[in-house]
Amino acid sequence: MEAFLMRIFLLIMSICFVLKSAEPPKRDSGTDRPVTSREVEQLRQDILDDTRSSVEGIFEYHTETGDLNNRLDFWRAGGAVNYRAQPGLVLYLRGTRTNYMGDADYLREHGINLTAGIRKSISDNATVKFEAGATRFSTASTTLNALGSFEMKSAGGTSFSITGSRSNVEETLLSSTGIRPTVGPFAGQLVGQVVDNRIVGGVRQRVLPKLDVFGEGGAGVRTGSNIESNTYRLAGGGAGYNIVSEPDDRPLSLLRASYTLDYFGFDKNLFGFGGASFVDRRGRTLPETLIGSDGLSTIGLGGYFSPQRYISNLGRVEVRGKYNRSLDYRLTGFAGSQSYTGSQLRAATGLSATLGFRLNDRFSLPVTYLWDNVGPFNQQSVIFRLVARL
Repeated sequence: MEAFLMRIFLLIMSICFVLKSAEPPKRDSGTDRPVTSREVEQLRQDILDDTRSSVEGIFEYHTETGDLNNRLDFWRAGGAVNYRAQPGLVLYLRGTRTNYMGDADYLREHGINLTAGIRKSISDNATVKFEAGATRFSTASTTLNALGSFEMKSAGGTSFSITGSRSNVEETLLSSTGIRPTVGPFAGQLVGQVVDNRIVGGVRQRVLPKLDVFGEGGAGVRTGSNIESNTYRLAGGGAGYNIVSEPDDRPLSLLRASYTLDYFGFDKNLFGFGGASFVDRRGRTLPETLIGSDGLSTIGLGGYFSPQRYISNLGRVEVRGKYNRSLDYRLTGFAGSQSYTGSQLRAATGLSATLGFRLNDRFSLPVTYLWDNVGPFNQQSVIFRLVARL
């Protein structure tokens, strides 16, 4: 694993040396509800792009549908310090505690994460970002997270990015914190706690003043305790048209319509819970003292969505503007179709809404709501950030 991460970082650093430029996205391009995660990262990026150092409070609530094994709700709270050491250089430190809750009283775990990072503008059109951290879980285990990214934009309308990352897979309690069954084949052992290791490259090209095309591709591997490693591939592309494109201080600064085609595929279907299931083969809920006695096959154990083939075709509309000096907004909606192994073609929809309340010259409160039905379940999140500029 360490060798995998080292290759990612060496690749990114070599590109930076040759091209002398940089900037980033987040863990969720492709397989982790790819559309909505970009909205969350954009919100964080807006904070880092401010011209002043800042501290921020972080609050997030996430909930989703699903059965006893699949449903995962969580609360996340913490804070961050973003220190602008000099123009174009931001150092940041982020600490959070996440309380994970399954759909039963005894399904409760938590994790405490500390992450440090640096974001540096190498030139007017290029940025690099590096971060590393660790999460200590209540299941007496620890995972490491990391990210390295490079982005370059040219005056001709071309942008290029490459990102390598390692992150926790927050889809179920099994994949997020891991479970220690009390009986059965894994009695006393940690099962699950999946981490995602990936490298993704993307390019965007403006072909007309208001029209651009874009694409990305990458690969990765997911690993965990007492589960098989699972490699995957992802790719996507599309085109976007800026119907309205005005300065950021206008009531309507952007109206954009786009189409995207996204694909990802895993080598193995590890959506199973055998040996660590909260229900037995008859669907009866197991008490905490009998977790591991489900009698289900341990083949395919992993607890995360991993079809051999997933394809979505989505139309997307984004609206952005500044209502007045104290309020700006960003609204995004998408609709289309999705299909994946074991499922027929069905609708895929989602929305994202961010309101940025500027309370005064120092304090602001960005609030984001996310909802989508990408994959087998519905999920939604509410994110608050209280930002104080120094």
